[in-house]
Amino acid sequence: MTNLLKNKINYLIKDIYIVSFELFKVMIPTIIVIKVLDSFGATSWLTIQVAPLLGVIGLPAEVALAITTTLLTNPYAGLLVLSSTPEALNLTVAQTTIIASFMLFTHGLIVEALISRNAGLRILPTVLIRVGGGFIFCYLLHVSFLNLGLFQNQASLHLPTMVSDPTLQQWILDQIFGLLFIQAIIIVLMIAIEILRSVGVEKIIQLILSPFLKILDIGTNAATIVIVGLTLGLGFGGGLMIKEVKQGAIPIRSVVGALVLINLFHSVFEDVGLMMLLGPSLTTILLVRAIFAFGFSYLIMRLSSLLPDPVFQKLMFNQRATLSSSVSKIS
Repeated sequence: MTNLLKNKINYLIKDIYIVSFELFKVMIPTIIVIKVLDSFGATSWLTIQVAPLLGVIGLPAEVALAITTTLLTNPYAGLLVLSSTPEALNLTVAQTTIIASFMLFTHGLIVEALISRNAGLRILPTVLIRVGGGFIFCYLLHVSFLNLGLFQNQASLHLPTMVSDPTLQQWILDQIFGLLFIQAIIIVLMIAIEILRSVGVEKIIQLILSPFLKILDIGTNAATIVIVGLTLGLGFGGGLMIKEVKQGAIPIRSVVGALVLINLFHSVFEDVGLMMLLGPSLTTILLVRAIFAFGFSYLIMRLSSLLPDPVFQKLMFNQRATLSSSVSKIS
C-alpha cells in the first residue's frame, strides 16, 4: 500500500469520525428530548398545529415531527424519527418525494442560517428563502403529481423498523439500532463521496454549471465556492465564503447570489443519497429541484437588482461578515 493511499484512507477515517461525532452530538440529546416531550403529549400538539400546512403539500399530519426535527437538527435525526412513525409505511412515492424535497430545502436551518450570516447573508432572508422556496416547490410537486397521477404507488422505505408504542427498554434498543444504521449510512456515503472526488466528478459539475452561474452574475471566485457548497455542503462552502468576504475578494451581490443558491441546493451527493432511503423519485429531488433552485435564485437576484445599493445591503447583506470596508462596494 502506497503512502498516498494510506494518507487517503487515514483522511477518510478522520472525516467519518468527525462527521459521526458532530451528528451524534446533536442527534442523541434530540432523541431524548423528543421522547420526553412525547410523554407529555407534545407530539400530538405539534401534529395538530402543523397538520393544515402539511395538508397543503399533500402530506399526512403524522410526519410533522420528522420534518420539524430535520429542520431544527439534521436529516439523519429526521429519518430516525420517521422510522418510528407507523404512518410512514403507507406513504406513496409522491409523498416521500415531497418529504425528501422539503427536508433537502430546510434541514439544519438554524445552524446553516448562522453559517450564512457569518458569510454575508442575513438570517431572515435565509430562513424565508429556504422555507418559502421549499414550501412552494413541494406545493407545485403535490399539484403536479395529483393532476398527472404520478407516483401514486406505495413507496418502499429503507429505514430501520421501530416498534410502535414500545416499552422504555425496547425504545432504547430501537434507538441504538437506529444510530448504528445511521453510522453505516455515513460510512457508505463518505466512501462514495471520496470515490466521486477521485474520479473528478466535481470538475465535471463545475463545467456544467459555469454558464448558469454566469447568468446569476456569480463571478469566478464565488463560482468556485458555489461548486464546493453544491458538492460538499453549506458548511464547507460557507466556510470558504467567510474567508473570502473578510478579505474583500468578492463583490457583495456575488456573495449574496452565491449564498442564496448554496442555501437552496447543496451537499448534492450526501443529502440526495441519504434521501433515497425514502424511495422517492431521484429525477425530482435531484434534477427538477436543481432547475427550481437555479430559477428561484435567478428570480430573487433579479428582483434584488431593482433595489438601490443601500437598501440591498440593509435587507440582504450582513456587514459584520467583513473586517474591511473594501467589500462594501457593490459591483
